Amino acid sequence: MKPIVLAALSGGLLIFAFPTPDIGWLAFVALVPLLWAIHGQTRVRAFYLGMLAGLLFYLVSVFWVTNSMTAYGGVPFAVSALALLILAAYLSLYLGVFAMGVSWMANVPWPLNLLAPSALWIGLEYLRTYALTGFPWILLGYTQYRNGVLLPIASVAGVYGLSFIVILTNIVLTQLARGAPDRLRTVVLAGAVVLVLVWSPRLLSPVLTTLSAESSVPDGSGQLLRVALVQGNIDQALKWDPAMQAATIEQYRRLSREATKDGPALIVWPETAVPFFLRYEPELRGRVLDIAAETGSYLLVGSPDAEPAAAADSGTRYRNSAFLISPQRELLSRYDKIHMVPFGEYVPLKSILFFVNKLAYGIGDFEGGQDYTVLDIPGGRFSATICYEVIFPDQVRRYVKDGAEFLVNITNDAWFGRSAAPAQHLAMAVLRAVENRRYLVRAANTGISAIVDPNGRIVRASNIFVPAVMTEQIRAERTHTFYTRYGDLFAWTCIIFTVAVFIATRARSAVSMASVPAATSQRRIR
Repeated sequence: MKPIVLAALSGGLLIFAFPTPDIGWLAFVALVPLLWAIHGQTRVRAFYLGMLAGLLFYLVSVFWVTNSMTAYGGVPFAVSALALLILAAYLSLYLGVFAMGVSWMANVPWPLNLLAPSALWIGLEYLRTYALTGFPWILLGYTQYRNGVLLPIASVAGVYGLSFIVILTNIVLTQLARGAPDRLRTVVLAGAVVLVLVWSPRLLSPVLTTLSAESSVPDGSGQLLRVALVQGNIDQALKWDPAMQAATIEQYRRLSREATKDGPALIVWPETAVPFFLRYEPELRGRVLDIAAETGSYLLVGSPDAEPAAAADSGTRYRNSAFLISPQRELLSRYDKIHMVPFGEYVPLKSILFFVNKLAYGIGDFEGGQDYTVLDIPGGRFSATICYEVIFPDQVRRYVKDGAEFLVNITNDAWFGRSAAPAQHLAMAVLRAVENRRYLVRAANTGISAIVDPNGRIVRASNIFVPAVMTEQIRAERTHTFYTRYGDLFAWTCIIFTVAVFIATRARSAVSMASVPAATSQRRIR
């Protein structure tokens, strides 16, 4: 089979491994065709084959960006298709660099030919998490968000630990299929690595217990509390119409009153559920405060916010915020979204891209907040990430380190339409619950709203594009996982290992090249 066909096959298999269709086990073989195709190829050829696989994968898997731009951004489809192509090409660069790196590592000795490519993959995923503000969407490890055996690894190594096992399996299978001379040792080593990662949460448990006893971090679990999610299902095309404001509040009032049948301590509304500036609209704010009083529950409400700028000539600062309201009609605290969505909430390099408009129309460019705010209610302390902030592992970890005992994510996935994006978004949120062993409560305007337990099990989940109310009893957790304490230590270990292999291999090549002329000169002298 031609290398181009094999590369395209890998891209197709990756599509099926992620939500949706969500056939997670395919991830363990998806990259075998690409790895087979680049064997014996030049580094440049390997790079292009990796790019090809990546382009096919990302063009299909993130096709939903065209819906966001055309349906809500007023962008012609041709322009949105071009934007999709640029985004897919950028993301494909990482797969291209990986393929080039594997080709370059073809002659490294065993077992480096197994471990170094796997570590390179993790290094590239970590780079993608932060480069150009970061876009760690559908990393390889997210294919295993329903895998109860492997999920606990995330509490030690984060999602990168799952990615490592998946890519290592692909490399091992490729080498076995090629009849590598070290087949038995390869299987034994790979099995040992997987076992160590699978058992790492249990192996490290005594250490974490000792550290908790020695520190001020309380161990164990806190009290039980009942939370409710309200999915308003407000049409995104009408959401910011002033004529819809009263109807929107009434919809959330009706659903919130329905949620009070089970007596929740906290009711969560989605991102920008309140389509106006809560602090600056007294009449509309009063209606929202009345709902908190009627339900007798604390209310978490997504709303835009604004603040006068420090300098007189710099204009108003707009925020995407979440407000905590007490049953006594008080605005207790506010969290301002830290990680803005490029081109969705602001336009980067605006002086250059002056002709580009952001998707969140009707309001000026949003600015990111600065504080990792932890909110407080009598039942426990929690964080409130907004929209795609939940896909950044280290940001969520920061809230837990600062005292969050459960996690809340509010989002508005209506932008994505009936695509794979809402399911992809939920899959990534599941890993944040596992990494920090916290309940995660997720309210989405049009779905998927869900409640995830600390083991990553999706306890409840809504359908999309329907109004929904979900109530569940959760627990305020206090124990810190290894990942919560030490963050991306595993990813950094992979990066350092990759760099060390690269330097050592370059040095060995330099020595080999230097020895060739010397040997030739000796033969001439003789």
